[in-house]
Amino acid sequence: MEMYESSDAPEELATSSDGILHADKGNGKRSKNRRKLNVRTERFRRAYSQIDKERALQLDKDKLTLAGIVSRAAENRPQRPMLEVAFKGLTLSIGKKKLLQCVTGKLSPGRITAIMGPSGAGKTTFLNAVLGKTSGYKKDGLVLVNGKSGSMQSYKKIIGFVPQDDIVHGNLTVEENLWFSGRCRLSKSMSKADKVLILERVIGSLGLQEIRNSLVGTVEKRGISGGQRKRVNVGIEMVMEPSLLILDEPTTGLDSASSQQLLRALRHEASQGVNVCAVIHQPRGGLIAYHGPVSEVENYFSGLGIKVPDRENPPDYYIDILEGIAKTKMSGHATPKHLPLLWILHNGYDVPEDMRKDLEEINMMHELYTVGSITRELSSVEQTESKHSVHQNVSQRNDLLNRKTPGVLAQYRYYLGRVAKQRLREATQQAVDYLILCIAGICIGTITKVNDDTLGAASYGYTIIAVSLLCQLAALRSFSPERLQYWRERESGMSSVAYFLARDTIDHFNTVVKPIVFLSTFYFFNNPRSTLGDNYLVLLALVYCVTGIGYTLAIWFELGLAQLCSALLPVVLVLVGTDPKFPQFIKQFCYPKWTLEAFIIAGAKEYSGVWLITRCGALLKGGYNINYFAICIGIMMLNGVLFRFVALLSLLKLR
Repeated sequence: MEMYESSDAPEELATSSDGILHADKGNGKRSKNRRKLNVRTERFRRAYSQIDKERALQLDKDKLTLAGIVSRAAENRPQRPMLEVAFKGLTLSIGKKKLLQCVTGKLSPGRITAIMGPSGAGKTTFLNAVLGKTSGYKKDGLVLVNGKSGSMQSYKKIIGFVPQDDIVHGNLTVEENLWFSGRCRLSKSMSKADKVLILERVIGSLGLQEIRNSLVGTVEKRGISGGQRKRVNVGIEMVMEPSLLILDEPTTGLDSASSQQLLRALRHEASQGVNVCAVIHQPRGGLIAYHGPVSEVENYFSGLGIKVPDRENPPDYYIDILEGIAKTKMSGHATPKHLPLLWILHNGYDVPEDMRKDLEEINMMHELYTVGSITRELSSVEQTESKHSVHQNVSQRNDLLNRKTPGVLAQYRYYLGRVAKQRLREATQQAVDYLILCIAGICIGTITKVNDDTLGAASYGYTIIAVSLLCQLAALRSFSPERLQYWRERESGMSSVAYFLARDTIDHFNTVVKPIVFLSTFYFFNNPRSTLGDNYLVLLALVYCVTGIGYTLAIWFELGLAQLCSALLPVVLVLVGTDPKFPQFIKQFCYPKWTLEAFIIAGAKEYSGVWLITRCGALLKGGYNINYFAICIGIMMLNGVLFRFVALLSLLKLR
């Protein structure tokens, strides 16, 4: 796979390119490399040239109206559709408990909507309800996209969701994380030069230039800082140019400088017509107390008698009131618990049945008229223009709501390159796996010797247990550690089939090499009668089979339980498959039965002369057929295919 990896500045690349131009032009390989470098250099030049133009022509966004933002976005980014999300009477409940109640409002393109509230108020629950991620809950109300009802999941290719946790690949660099997301999620018709431009724009706006080639890092291996990791988490969604960008507590854990830089980047996205919605966590349910312009929030609450003290941050103060930390006296008989009801009545929304009893506690007509009407940030003319611009933009580019991203084969190539890089960076762990296999071969080969009466059944039984256990545990690392990353990529519309096939393809390297590693010591110390080639075929089929079982366990269970099952399953199956007391039809489903039979047949084929009597007696006693070697190999390989199929179905269906 051809990956975008260059981190050099365009000037440095140009210098290298010139150096190659003066080299031996008769060398075909150098000529090919020169052309590739020239193309890459030209892409960078175009990207940085366009970014410089955007900075030079950047307008004062503080003076832009919403209609102007929408118009500007339509001119500069004709490929990005507008999404307006409206919700009315949105209620979410589980049993008799209501998590959200009568939530009404809208998320407009070209704006940043901040969802604020105390912990447990239902901010993240609200985002999940809007996005339709509420399985197991009872949901009432309407969610409209551009004025039409429908599932938000049908728009997932143009919706970016930034989770609260920083779910990124720690063994990839910052640039590799962003570039992979862009390649898989941007339109397949977009040129690579345009994708490079988008990548460079995101890296520049998030301030990631200095760490673009640094590994993100994991818990075990230190990488970039927490604030930088948070920005990479946001950049993974920004690089796919979403129309709706939803962020769950993006500023949590960031210092003031990092938060300001991130918010500047989000504001730049909004200036391009993106609908940005962010949950803002206040460090110091489920109803709306205010939904409107920032410039009028103090006027609204002061009309209710809530005055913000001097040198106090208004949002913090209002949240403290809602949470009961700060005490205040409101106009008339109203109390802070009535704020959601006052907002519902102020806007003329229908009052839910369970809130009607609060109407009797206050003189509602008096309270309503004490609240001055909010002066809207947009005039009625601007609202009409904005609405017309949004719907005109959508009607002209409705086909882009179904963005054509790269297909399964293209994503398979991208995944293949990414997994190959990850495996190379895990070379130490791979070396440890090989070392343990060598030690296991020495131990089993030394302790157990081939017995002609049993054709070496004991040594082969230990071999099956050891190889199965070690290879299954190693196979767990293919899926268990990246479970969260996979779920995020699947929800964004990436191909699960490409993801699975790429990881399995790379693991074929271990399937081929591990039998050689084990036999390099076992065959020397044990000296079996069977040939090295037959032993390799049996172990190759065994490793292929147990790797598929490891995939299934990794997808079904959490890592700890999967490791326990991987350790116990080979022992149990070997005991069942080789014990004559168990019924024969049960043994047919145990892969150790076919593995042991293949080992024994491979050794029995090498007997000759008077030893044929011993061979026949041992085969007859064990119930083996000398002609079933190929059948045994085929059944083990078939088991590997079936378990992979089960693992793939589980990957597609399980959550």
